[in-house]
Amino acid sequence: MKRVAFAVVGLALVAGVIVLRDTGGSDGLPSAPPPPTKLKPYASDQLLVPGPQTRPKVPASVKADPGNHRLRLSWTGDAPAYEVRWAGGVKLVTRPGTQLNGLDNDRPVDVEIRAVDEFGQRSQPAKATASPQADRTEYTYADRFDATDEPDLQRWRLSKRTDCARATSGDGEDTKRLIISSSCGTRAVTLRSRTPFVRADGESRLAVETDAPSTGGKLLLDLVPGPVSVQGEPVPPNTVRATVSTDNSGNSIVELTPDGTAVKAIPPAVPGVSVLWEIALTAEGTRVLRNGEVVATSPFVPQWREATALIGVAALAGDRIRAGIDLVGYRTAKADVPSTGPTPQVRVDGPAATSAHPIPDVTAGQLRIAMIPSRESPPLTSIKVNGVAVPLRPAVEGTPWKPGAEYPAVADLPREAFTDNVNVQLDTPERIQITHTDVELTGSKATPQRQPGTPLVDAKPTLADPVPEMLDASGQPVENGAAFNRGRVVLEVRIAALDASVAGLAGFEVRLDGNHIATVPTTADGPSAAGRWRISLNATGMSAGAHAIEVKAFSTDSEVHPETGYVPFLLKP
Repeated sequence: MKRVAFAVVGLALVAGVIVLRDTGGSDGLPSAPPPPTKLKPYASDQLLVPGPQTRPKVPASVKADPGNHRLRLSWTGDAPAYEVRWAGGVKLVTRPGTQLNGLDNDRPVDVEIRAVDEFGQRSQPAKATASPQADRTEYTYADRFDATDEPDLQRWRLSKRTDCARATSGDGEDTKRLIISSSCGTRAVTLRSRTPFVRADGESRLAVETDAPSTGGKLLLDLVPGPVSVQGEPVPPNTVRATVSTDNSGNSIVELTPDGTAVKAIPPAVPGVSVLWEIALTAEGTRVLRNGEVVATSPFVPQWREATALIGVAALAGDRIRAGIDLVGYRTAKADVPSTGPTPQVRVDGPAATSAHPIPDVTAGQLRIAMIPSRESPPLTSIKVNGVAVPLRPAVEGTPWKPGAEYPAVADLPREAFTDNVNVQLDTPERIQITHTDVELTGSKATPQRQPGTPLVDAKPTLADPVPEMLDASGQPVENGAAFNRGRVVLEVRIAALDASVAGLAGFEVRLDGNHIATVPTTADGPSAAGRWRISLNATGMSAGAHAIEVKAFSTDSEVHPETGYVPFLLKP
């Protein structure tokens, strides 16, 4: 989430709601005291503040579906939040479903689910018991990413345009799965399989089980007939791409390239719950399946035999991403992982590396590069690598070279480039933007390339944003931000989120024109997480003109930032 600071000068009014995040102190300045984690109720004389009523109903129709090292939970209910407890774990969710990861297969797990209302009141628990089970689906090639030092770099490469993403083993509840974490914004971060996707005589499938796309995110599944490492625009010729986008309301849209047609609506995504996506290639065309159901089709039948499989995630609105991948599998002809050596560092049009030590046992090398030309010009057909000129060719035949379009290319490396540092020079007067480079070295010996790491994006839950809105005495918004009659008005505060889990809500404070007028605690039986509250405000004695309401929400965890929402309004004379 972006952090925004602002000043109100003369209280200029704008339509809508502004959501803010406290950023804390700066270096060299006294640190602010930690935010409160317990709130006492308070209301000024001009307010009527709601309080707890009857307890929420017990969640119904609880199901626990086993998976590999995980359980998918679902239930029915209309509470604003739910508390899920199991051995050693507890979390708050705002949808009737969640997933428990990092569990031991064939070991029973007892789960309790309680509905949680706006004030933290809890229902009696709904209970379920189930055991995670290993996935026994037969694949010609599969990786379930359940080691402690994922990914295996013999099998995978993570392609990113800057140092803004990582692929690592999961931490906390996300153990026994691969985590791709990114702060690259709307640019796709791509996991590339080094094992070729080789079509069988009959149907061939690429299967990916993942909880991406998260809210406001995108999942890209590509089968590219060439040595391409990144997923850009335009889509390379004869490439099959399935794009799944999830908006901020949780609704999903799937697109299939080329010539795809959606055949059914996709149910809203449940945050944090894995879905099995498949691209199926047949002699009649191409299909995209979600949990075994066809959601898009195309008459396109690829003429290629072999392709590169790419799995990418991106944000739709510049947010950070943390996506879990549980499985990548092929149901294809048999293909082997090529042997490889260490991955060299690549420098483009910069000062030469101070050292370039030869890497032993390398038999061949390939440079993959993606470029964007700035103007109409002939395609670049050669580059210099460690001072040696080598031919450059398109990674996929037929890819256009045109301004503003990403052009993936490949060059076979000379022996002089089998080194730990590789210097690349574009020997051209044209202005060309390099968006990605990576080097593949093939060796006579396989070199183990596993190393533990921590995700770039933390899994720690955060507070949902408070969204305040001013309503008239009947509970209806005034049209286009028009002025309210002086008398009774209503402040509605909404807190909701589509995250996999959210931080506990201790309550919120309300300020009118900078003056504290109310505190609403939400911890009757424990922290709440979401809800809707309506506060009646007597504005009879207030002056005509512009006013402002600020709502600040606090967590029961002192390390979680408070969240602030702000709404201006006008009163008639």
